[in-house]
Amino acid sequence: ARSSAVAVLSDRDIAGLSERAKLNMMGCRIFPAFGLLMVPFTMSVRGAFGTPTVAVLTTHKPLDLQGNYAGYFATFSAWPLPKGDLAVQAPEDELGCEKYPQDWPPSTGGLGPAPGWISIVMRGKCTFIQKAQMAEQAGAKGIIIVSNNQTVQIMGGNTTDGTVGIFTLGVDRLLGEKFRNASIIAQKSGQEPLMMSVSPYVSSLLNISEGILILLAATLVALGAFFSTADLDIHPPGSFSTALAAPQEEVLEVDHWLAVGFCAVGSGFLVFLFFLMQYMIYVIIFCFCVGGASCIAQFGAICLNHQFPPLRNKSTNLPVVGILAHADIIAGIPAAILVTCWVILRNTSYGWPFQDIIGAGFLCWLQRTLRLPNIKIATLLLSAMFFFDIFWVFISPLFFHESVMVRVATGGGTGESVPMLLRIPAFGDPFGNDRLLGFGDIALPGLLVSYLRRHDLMSRRSLKAGYFAPALVGYFIGLCVTIAALCIMKM
Repeated sequence: ARSSAVAVLSDRDIAGLSERAKLNMMGCRIFPAFGLLMVPFTMSVRGAFGTPTVAVLTTHKPLDLQGNYAGYFATFSAWPLPKGDLAVQAPEDELGCEKYPQDWPPSTGGLGPAPGWISIVMRGKCTFIQKAQMAEQAGAKGIIIVSNNQTVQIMGGNTTDGTVGIFTLGVDRLLGEKFRNASIIAQKSGQEPLMMSVSPYVSSLLNISEGILILLAATLVALGAFFSTADLDIHPPGSFSTALAAPQEEVLEVDHWLAVGFCAVGSGFLVFLFFLMQYMIYVIIFCFCVGGASCIAQFGAICLNHQFPPLRNKSTNLPVVGILAHADIIAGIPAAILVTCWVILRNTSYGWPFQDIIGAGFLCWLQRTLRLPNIKIATLLLSAMFFFDIFWVFISPLFFHESVMVRVATGGGTGESVPMLLRIPAFGDPFGNDRLLGFGDIALPGLLVSYLRRHDLMSRRSLKAGYFAPALVGYFIGLCVTIAALCIMKM
């Protein structure tokens, strides 16, 4: 949600303009909303409309493989899909390029041949269509082709090879080897085969998880704008707002060099992580823990100091940390507990609320201390980051053979995920995947929205007459459009 369209904004007051000019100027307030709406939509158009591309493989036997797994339909896969459970069989020719034996599939578990079965073969030697045709001639209802690595190619084929009358799926190497090994063991021991059903993955536009994620992001942007403007003298002395104000020495104002530097340093850091992620992932996790605990502890100390002034008294002086008041120690206890819970549960389905709370503290603290001085710098920063995302997500595979941004964000094969994002569990999703939104998609629009709120307050504009509300609404609508586009395109 980063836009260069915000350059149409004006810092001038509309007082003294003609009525027609006033109307035109007020109409211009829709442009930040429009810009924040359109850019994430544009950046998310990565697929195309058509038949489902993702399949849900639901296994029932054996017990250690029970669950839902993802497969990817070939472009020539036949429809409709067969109903009910199908037995998974691994032919003698692991590549599936040779003709199957006459008595295939073998009887298993004394049950005789399965009423419906799926062939599972490895990629290689012959075309995908030829593999599917061989399985179809043997009577299979479908075929699973195992990739050579963890990247699954959406399989296509040449029409000159003929047509295919069964469904064809691709799976990654680790999952495919699990299925093949289970099938081979069942065939050799006479046990019941691996049984699974296949269905298309359908993502609902109205999934409550997306709604919660969008509301959380918009709320954090608005809350960060509130923290960012807490230092203005429009707030009464001694109020909670003034207590939240960042000391002047902590405030960093973005200039044009810093705006460009974000892209340059960020690009260098991405490449560094791309090659050394297996070592740096734990450094990132450590920094996330320390920084998250610090942000939450400081927010807690501010609240305690405001409500209970005696807690401001000095308690101790620690090396490196410095002077600590009673409020700092009290607030540090729940912060440490929160971070500890996240470290322990980060790779489970219970880690998301702790990560989101820590992330919320980060984002609000960022908007509190980092400020845009004018709309020119805002335009430069957001425009630069817009092209930064495009390059490292879509163009970098031309130079690095895979997306640098995607590899870094997914942990680079370490089994860990970079924690710099919000997570909400997907309710009703067969894969149990979390819905994710990166910190950058909240922090950077948040800086613009914070600047607009500061401009409105300093120019004494009401909520209806200012820029803050349209920009916040535009950001909200932009996220809605983005999520809807991803769901429609089966991304």
